[in-house]
Amino acid sequence: MSKTIFRNFIRNLLLVALSLAFALGLVEIALRIHNPFGFSIKGYKIVLPINKNEVIHHESWSKLDKTVHLHRNSLGFRGDEPPKDWDRSLSIVAVGGSTTICFELADNKTWVHVLGEKLKNDFPGVWINNAGLAGHSTFGHIILMENFIVKLRPKVVIFLVGVNDTAVDRENRVDESLYQGLKWDSFRSLERLSTALADHSEVAAAVLNLKRHFFPKITWAPPTRELDLKNAPTQEMSPATKAAMMEDFLEKYPRTFENRLKRLIRISRDHQILPVLMTQPALYGNCEDDVTGADLSKIKIREGINSGFYWDMLDVLNGVTRKVAKEEQVALVDLAREIPKSSKYYYDLVHYDNVGAEKVASVIYRNLLPRLVREFPQDLRTAGEK
Repeated sequence: MSKTIFRNFIRNLLLVALSLAFALGLVEIALRIHNPFGFSIKGYKIVLPINKNEVIHHESWSKLDKTVHLHRNSLGFRGDEPPKDWDRSLSIVAVGGSTTICFELADNKTWVHVLGEKLKNDFPGVWINNAGLAGHSTFGHIILMENFIVKLRPKVVIFLVGVNDTAVDRENRVDESLYQGLKWDSFRSLERLSTALADHSEVAAAVLNLKRHFFPKITWAPPTRELDLKNAPTQEMSPATKAAMMEDFLEKYPRTFENRLKRLIRISRDHQILPVLMTQPALYGNCEDDVTGADLSKIKIREGINSGFYWDMLDVLNGVTRKVAKEEQVALVDLAREIPKSSKYYYDLVHYDNVGAEKVASVIYRNLLPRLVREFPQDLRTAGEK
């Protein structure tokens, strides 16, 4: 290759690189002005979809409203805007995954909203918001607490935990990496590097989230849909298979889950927030549904996993939640033991229908009210208030 050809090659290569950099710069500026994608994760940070309205249609569903309106306020949560007299309000934020956000339910039918309406009878200045994010485990809850909620400083945070932590394994560290930031081992893989760069670039964040959207990692979490229990596919599991998988599960998850719960409690208490832990109820189980008569234990979750075994795993984590609440002297609402395993409360194996959300709110209200009365007597309704 002659020097002239080589120089032309280098010149053209630089021109392409500069053009690409210029184009990426323009896209970066455009995305910083307006990002149309609406993802809740930006690299290692949670980006909440503020002031967003969505309409969900359930034309072929039988247990939910045909049309559902979902609104996120200026905080990115479901619920009313923060009150002006913040210090005089009993402020509560609910944190969890899809069983907290209740994405398929209308704003006024989620258990968080219904709980707030019940509490108004006792605390006229109550303000409650739903900070649930579908798919988030306790890893994501830690980020949400540190990045947002401790700055808001509500008086109470309610954590509904467990179901998404059964899907977190040692290889898939996405949730965990979200609060580690850019460091030397970010260069160990393309996933780590692109996630770290997304912290600082809207283009990188968009590319990464589109990749995660179209090529999601497979977890044990079932898809969100209305489930026909009578015709649901089944999955057999031998006792030997269950024993081996449970041994692996017990080695990986309970201890680290316990550590994350304690961290959530510590974050709350360090910022004078009262933490409340709640166990996760589900239709998963080793019993029959009282409505359809379906055997809940054999319903297929994914290849090789059935509902009975999924409940065995979740039950272990619920036990950890009870243990941590007792050791740390934290208020506990044991929903897993108080919500019956009946399909009249669920539209699939874990998500509540309207009746279920009302039931969940009633159980929380009954269990939590005495603690709130004791902790916040100054916010109670006085004799002269109607």
